[in-house]
Amino acid sequence: MAQPRRVDIRDKDLHGLKYFRLVGPLLERLQSDATARDKAGNRQLFFDQYAGLLLLTFFSPIVTSLRALQQASGLAKVQKLLGCERAALGSLSEASRVFDPETTSARP
Repeated sequence: MAQPRRVDIRDKDLHGLKYFRLVGPLLERLQSDATARDKAGNRQLFFDQYAGLLLLTFFSPIVTSLRALQQASGLAKVQKLLGCERAALGSLSEASRVFDPETTSARP
């Protein structure tokens, strides 16, 4: 059986982007979490951006896989709202371990 054809994600396919203007300032405080292990200082995907991308999957039913999330992160509108570049597939895959709630600092 053939795999279903991958659909290209466009700005108009994403929902809930208006809420990121409200949620964005709340996520900003997460930016520096889990950066201690980045000795080289070359991290490109931060915790606040990763959390925003995860929220995007809840708002937009078209984003159903890691590759779809990567594709959505390449859209100019998403990049502007989350303040990130297109996320690499490896960075998204590793992020679930790097930004583990057990190891990141909890702030009141």
